[in-house]
Amino acid sequence: MIITFSLVIIVSFAFIYFIMTFIGVGLLTLIGFEYNSIESVFLFFLIFVCLNIPLDFVSTPILDFIHYKGFVPESLYKFLEFFIEFILVLIILLFVDTIMKSIYIPFKTKVLFSILLYLFTSSIDFLFLKDKD
Repeated sequence: MIITFSLVIIVSFAFIYFIMTFIGVGLLTLIGFEYNSIESVFLFFLIFVCLNIPLDFVSTPILDFIHYKGFVPESLYKFLEFFIEFILVLIILLFVDTIMKSIYIPFKTKVLFSILLYLFTSSIDFLFLKDKD
């Protein structure tokens, strides 16, 4: 039972990863992302995801705690959420671009990708919250 469940999770993650990589590379290429090979793209997204997920798991609960304890109003919370996610994604992109010589990401592309990723994740969150109601 546990092995089957684990296999389903792994296959699902792999499928989503490949789909999102192809969508991501298409979007990034439109806004200036350059790469030497498709393997470089997969490695880039793998590193990006492996760095982004833990940072998101740390930053989101801290922000939610601050918000739900009443330390910041809703409008400031949304601004802080955007700012922190934007900065974290930008830092990850700067780091990955520095360590990987087989890709090149112009600064404007990093900024645009950071903004678009925030908008995408906020839209997904909104849709899931809307479905719960």
